[in-house]
Amino acid sequence: MTASLACAVTISAQAQARLTVSDRTTDSIATELLQFGDIDLFVFANRAAFLARMDETLGLGNIRDPDATFASLPRSPFTVTGRKNGKPIASCQIFVPANITPESGNEIFAQLMRGWFGPHLSYETSAGLTYRWLIYHEVRHCKPDHFGDEDVKSHDDELNADLFAFDQLATPENRAALARDIIGFRIITSALFADKSHMTGLSLKHALDPEGRDQNSDKAEEIAAFVNTRQIIGNQARAIAAQATPTSLELIRAITELREKSEAGTLQSNDPRMGEILIELDDAIARFAPRLHASVATRRPD
Repeated sequence: MTASLACAVTISAQAQARLTVSDRTTDSIATELLQFGDIDLFVFANRAAFLARMDETLGLGNIRDPDATFASLPRSPFTVTGRKNGKPIASCQIFVPANITPESGNEIFAQLMRGWFGPHLSYETSAGLTYRWLIYHEVRHCKPDHFGDEDVKSHDDELNADLFAFDQLATPENRAALARDIIGFRIITSALFADKSHMTGLSLKHALDPEGRDQNSDKAEEIAAFVNTRQIIGNQARAIAAQATPTSLELIRAITELREKSEAGTLQSNDPRMGEILIELDDAIARFAPRLHASVATRRPD
């Protein structure tokens, strides 16, 4: 995901602020990133900290509306590149909101899933490794070719960044487990709330499939499948909700009911991707939040 910060500044889908904490986790990641070039990792706590860093790096005079810029920042890590006085800034800067760092005690996947499945998830790897994966994702966005200007180009950039981060962090021992964690994360976010450029769940799954099937699947069709799946999930959840806004439990129930319809051949869709999404989505929730899922799911995981 990209957005314009100023005439000469571009923000990708994830973040920055000069490192002021001494915690080993954040500090070690900041050091690791130097192997990829001149990259700074910044953790910022609030508006004042972010804008102070932007003033130092770019000059607030080069930003059209600093307050609007801060208000529109993603809650996840993001990358800032740009120019100051006509010259490129010295480094690529990855910003991270303080409340999603390991030092905060919060799990980044749980936070970015909006807490719908609880604050503590069940990982096949760990909360720390999945955090690292999202930071390494941003490293790929430091390359100047990684700023798309429309959904399909940005979708390719996001998928490429996901795979870059996976390749950097996967080992023979953790490869399969890390793949399941990150595919589950992308399936959930793609289906429930991500913007179109981040609807990469199926592409990521297929790219990491041992058989390598469907690696060149049509990105526009994948986006359409996630958009349509989100719509039917919303309709189903609202239909069974006791209040105007469905709860997370009602959302899970809606997903499991739709999965059953898909497997029974009664889902009103001719797109096989939608059935695949519903199965992967239901399975991902069951892995990340097994007790919550089991308490309401109409189908028990294998």
